Amino acid sequence: MTNSEIYRRTLRFSIMRLVRNIVGVVALVAVPLAAFVAVGMAGLDEGIQAAAAGLAFLVVLIAFAVIVHFGGYLLIAGQVAMITKGVAEGSLPDDVYAEGKRAVKRNFARAAAFYGIWNITKAITNEISSGMNALARAADGENTTGPASIIAGIVSAVVGVVLEHLNYCSLGWVFLHEGQSAFKSTCDGAVIYFQNWKTLMKNAGKVILVTLISLAIIGGAFFGVAYLLLGGIEPLTSVLSEIDAAATLEDGTAVPAGTSLIVLCGIIALVLWSGVHGAFIKPYLLVSVMRRYIEAGRGSTPQVDVYEKLSGMSKGFKKALGKAQGEAPATA
Repeated sequence: MTNSEIYRRTLRFSIMRLVRNIVGVVALVAVPLAAFVAVGMAGLDEGIQAAAAGLAFLVVLIAFAVIVHFGGYLLIAGQVAMITKGVAEGSLPDDVYAEGKRAVKRNFARAAAFYGIWNITKAITNEISSGMNALARAADGENTTGPASIIAGIVSAVVGVVLEHLNYCSLGWVFLHEGQSAFKSTCDGAVIYFQNWKTLMKNAGKVILVTLISLAIIGGAFFGVAYLLLGGIEPLTSVLSEIDAAATLEDGTAVPAGTSLIVLCGIIALVLWSGVHGAFIKPYLLVSVMRRYIEAGRGSTPQVDVYEKLSGMSKGFKKALGKAQGEAPATA
């Protein structure tokens, strides 16, 4: 199967995840507002109204974190399972969405376990970036614009791009090796990823280029629409103008008029772009990365020295590796 075919047939998972997130965000706003209005209509004072709205927001926020976040992860797991199947086997079932859900249910305990150690691979990325920043600080001192800091920032950005799909590839390795525990598969998957970083680096340029194009086109369109819509709301622009007039830069000069509106529109555009890009653009990039990853993984064996290096890099990886070594082999 081609990358385009796999992407197209697994796209429903992304759409469902986007819809779930939108519903969750709407609920975060609508439910507290409804509670505030209902308490007000009951004739209670504003203090009780505010308390009711705050309590409703807290309840919805917890539900959003538990149901939407974990539910979104299960959708990601189903999508990764089907992408892995499409790449590894060269075919997908007729009902990809239903089969993806069955794959997650069949491996629910292992997928849930992987969810619990999802931050392990994220921590590796963060620790590498922190190490680069520490080296920069040691070279430049407090000068955050020094050459070492700039180079470290660039290297950290590239490292972030290379490792962006580490979690997804490791999860794919979990589904690809159903005969062993999630901890073992996760550690093996991370080792395979790092062993073949040179091969996967070939995708870094593509990921960066596509992301920049997506940001320019989609993010730019959202910014333009937000600027036109918000710029026509007189009460809002008046408040933002007052904020600009009261603010000053570090050198004491006044903030240019319209800055607050531009910043607000930029934030809105970035949030909306992130949702659309994550739902429709990133999955295609993931298919491309997953293909290189599985091809490279099939041609290599996890090396002991890489386990040792990753254990030294991340305490979370070392802990997961210890659990994997202490577990009995799981049956498929």
